Amino acid sequence: MSRILMASDLHHCEMVWYNVESSDRMQRMIKAFNDEYEKEPYDMLLLLGDYSLDFWVYKPYGSFLNRGLSYTMKFMREVVPHLPKVPIYMIAGNHEQYGNANWKWITGCDRRMTIPYGEDSLFIMLDNFGGNLDPTENSDGTYTPADVAYIREQMAAYPNTNVYLFAHDFNPDLETEEFETLVREEKRIIALFGGHTHLSNIIPLGEKYGNKCLIRDGAFSYSRDIKTTRWGFRELRFENGKVTTAYLTPDSDITLDGELSHHVGGSQDEMVLI
Repeated sequence: MSRILMASDLHHCEMVWYNVESSDRMQRMIKAFNDEYEKEPYDMLLLLGDYSLDFWVYKPYGSFLNRGLSYTMKFMREVVPHLPKVPIYMIAGNHEQYGNANWKWITGCDRRMTIPYGEDSLFIMLDNFGGNLDPTENSDGTYTPADVAYIREQMAAYPNTNVYLFAHDFNPDLETEEFETLVREEKRIIALFGGHTHLSNIIPLGEKYGNKCLIRDGAFSYSRDIKTTRWGFRELRFENGKVTTAYLTPDSDITLDGELSHHVGGSQDEMVLI
């Protein structure tokens, strides 16, 4: 048995959600990742973007251009060193519009990358917010369709693997027909994983995508629907030739409508992929 975890929309920033300051929320998140590792070790952590609100276009606006404060850098200094000692791979979200040189300087990662896993799995992590980088004005991020040429190149370099595609977001309405065709016709592509919506859910993509699914990995900041998606992260588990995924939620206490709300940890949105 082996497994990895993925997470996104962690948002270390100046906002307070559910009466929890960001520094406190980061400590709770660190504890959750470490507790999960102690319960059952995982091999790596894939982080799919939105570690900050560095270029936020709405009030109180992004911290980087307005105040010269990079919460992405604070995330690297205050959070990452305290996570389990496993490989950590980070792609940017729509709130981290740093060009690749700056992104690599801050995080040590490129904005896109490919990670072989085990003997028969390949994780391709895409940069689907690669437009309007290093902006001079705050931006909500510019979506760019998945780079089909890059995916094909990586798949050709690892011809005997199942392929899992990751991005901060996959927006089927903004993707190209070439990407639809690739996902539909390439039997090696198992599923798409993304964040951005602050929800955990499984979205069937229909015949255009070969009836494959887009699987969302929740958030550890605010939720678009706190009743269905509490703080958490998604697991991808490999066991006896079977591949499954589930959204894992640790115990948590937050304030909702002025009342303390306790969540008993568990799992949800489970799916057998292979």
